Amino acid sequence: MTGDTQLDEFGLIAELLAPLADNKAAARLSDDAAQVAVPDGQALVISTDMLVANVHFPANADAALVANRLMACNISDLAAKGAQPFGCLLTLGVAENWDSAFLTRFVATLAEGLKTYEMQLWGGDTVRAKQGFAGLTVHGLVPHGEMVTRSGAQDGDDVYVTGTIGDGFLDLPDLGSAYAAPAPPIAFGQAVRGLVNAAIDVSDGLMADLDHICRASKGSIEIEAEAIPLSEAGRAYGDLAALVCGGDDLQMAFTAPPAHADILGIEAEKHRIALTRIGRFSADGAHAAILLSEKGAEIKLQKRGFRHF
Repeated sequence: MTGDTQLDEFGLIAELLAPLADNKAAARLSDDAAQVAVPDGQALVISTDMLVANVHFPANADAALVANRLMACNISDLAAKGAQPFGCLLTLGVAENWDSAFLTRFVATLAEGLKTYEMQLWGGDTVRAKQGFAGLTVHGLVPHGEMVTRSGAQDGDDVYVTGTIGDGFLDLPDLGSAYAAPAPPIAFGQAVRGLVNAAIDVSDGLMADLDHICRASKGSIEIEAEAIPLSEAGRAYGDLAALVCGGDDLQMAFTAPPAHADILGIEAEKHRIALTRIGRFSADGAHAAILLSEKGAEIKLQKRGFRHF
């Protein structure tokens, strides 16, 4: 490091990012493109997410939080597709307050994520920005034709969700990593790829994301409010409507035939994943998810989830 409070573009690339890059595919970031060979019989699954200061994280957020959430938001998409992480492209909009210390911590945390998910950095882009932002385009692998989509739900499918709902929204210190360093169920997603019919990552809010499955699969989902898994903090909070619409869970919601219940439970236990059946998909209705009380009455919601604009 130079000791300056601010790295320039080439210093950022050469000193911090190049050591993370794959030498064969990305040539240690010495070129402006990467050449990647896809293994025989595999297809690429590609997804991207952008996080913007004062929208997706506080402008003064710690660099590790930004890097952890950037990695998790994108890995969460791959988990819902049943994909194995393969490689990624990084885009950074460097704000004035993102000095050398911030960038060093950001890259160190990013490196930990790449190692955890066995994913290569292939390249990307860096720019100066008035408002800091970070984006990742992830590439995953699935056998040809086996990517899980939102549109495959079948009449009578059970609806499941992993983990607990609402902890990312609550953002309380005693929730530990729920917001600051979430861990999407990536290995579990790959393990159940052939058992589920439709899936989505829970990022914008459980109800809003289940709505996406309903629209894509042309049906409706009835959710049992009392079945939604909540942490102790979530139960104490008491406002279920806020928890199911708040977003930032980075869990996985999916539909599967009732006949697969036992094997799904076995896989969840094997991967140490909390798995809860919360409802059922029907191939008719309003193409939306409906939250039902214990007595079967619909719980009206003023909003469904986070809207990006």
